[in-house]
Amino acid sequence: MAKGSSSYTDFNNLMQQLDKNQIAPVYLLHGEEYYFLEQLLQKIEDVVVDPATVSFNKHVKYGKETQASHIVNIARRYPMMADKQLVVLKEAQYCKSQDAILPYIENPLDSTVLVWYHPGKKLPMNRKLGIAMKKYAVIYNADSVPEREVSVVAKSYIERKGYDIEPRPLHLLAENSGFKFSTIVKELDKVFSNVESGNKIREDQIEKFVGINKEYNIFALQKALAKKQKSQVVEIISYFMANIHNNPIVMLNASLFNYFKKVAMVQSMDKKTDKEVMSSVGIPFFAIGEYREAARNYSGKKIVHVMECINDCDLKFKGINQTSKDPKLLFEETILKILGI
Repeated sequence: MAKGSSSYTDFNNLMQQLDKNQIAPVYLLHGEEYYFLEQLLQKIEDVVVDPATVSFNKHVKYGKETQASHIVNIARRYPMMADKQLVVLKEAQYCKSQDAILPYIENPLDSTVLVWYHPGKKLPMNRKLGIAMKKYAVIYNADSVPEREVSVVAKSYIERKGYDIEPRPLHLLAENSGFKFSTIVKELDKVFSNVESGNKIREDQIEKFVGINKEYNIFALQKALAKKQKSQVVEIISYFMANIHNNPIVMLNASLFNYFKKVAMVQSMDKKTDKEVMSSVGIPFFAIGEYREAARNYSGKKIVHVMECINDCDLKFKGINQTSKDPKLLFEETILKILGI
C-alpha cells in the first residue's frame, strides 16, 4: 500500500475488499482521478456479474438520458439465473430529479449492486442525496494525487505490477506526465507492453517507449535555464519550435511555471538541509543540486520576475492579456527574458 496518498490507499483497501467478495449494495464513486474510478468500476463488475448471464444482469445507464426513478425500477428487479445484478448510473451528475433515488438508497436489495458513478466534481455531501450516501453507501473519493506524492504512488503502482524503477527514470516519467497519475499510468502501459515483468525500468526505456527526446526535452530546458546556459537554451528552444506538435508550448510553459515555483520554495528554505528540502518540495535527491543552483542564479526578486514572465505568457496564450504575436514567438521571447533576468 502506498504511503502518502489517502486516495490511493483507500483505492487499494476497496479493491482488497472486493477481492474477498465483500460487496456492498450501494457504491458512490466520485472525484477527479478517473483511473481509480474506472478500475474500481471494472472490479465491481468482475466480482458481481457472472459472464454467462451478463446480458441479463448488467445494466448501464447514463445520467443525461435517464431519470432516477427509472434506476429505482431496474434496481428493484431480481437477477436472472444469478445471485446478483449490477446497475450502474454513469455521469450521474447529469441525472435530473436525483432525490428520487433516495427511497432505494435507504432500503436497497441485497441482490442488486447499485453504482452511482459521479466522475469529475464530487457529489455535494451536504444535500439530501449526499447525506443518504454517507449513511447507507460505500463511498470512494477519487481525489487527484497531490504532486508531491505522485512519485511515491507511481512507484507503488509499478511495484504492484511486478516491476521496479530507479528514482531518475521515475522523476522523468512524472515530470513528462505533468505529475498527473492517470497520465503516468497510460505512459507506463507503453513501457509494460515492451518490458517483461520482474525487470527494473531504466531511463532509456522511459525515453524510448514514452517518446521523450534524449537531448531536447523540458527537463533539459529547465536544467539549462537553471545554469543560465544560453547556447543550450537556444538550441533546445529551436528544436521545440521545429517539432511543435510533439511539444505543445502551453504544456511547456506550464511545466516551467511549476519548475520555478519549486525553485522559489527551495530558495525560501536556504538554511534547511537537503533532506528537509526534498521532503517539503517533493524533489528527488539527484535533482537537489540543480534546484539549489537555480535558486542562487535567480535569487531575491529575480525569481518573482521569472514567474511573472511565465504567467504573463500563459495569460496571453489564453487570450486574457492581448497580444498580436504568434504563440511560438511569444514563448521564445519569454524564455529569452528569463535568461536575461
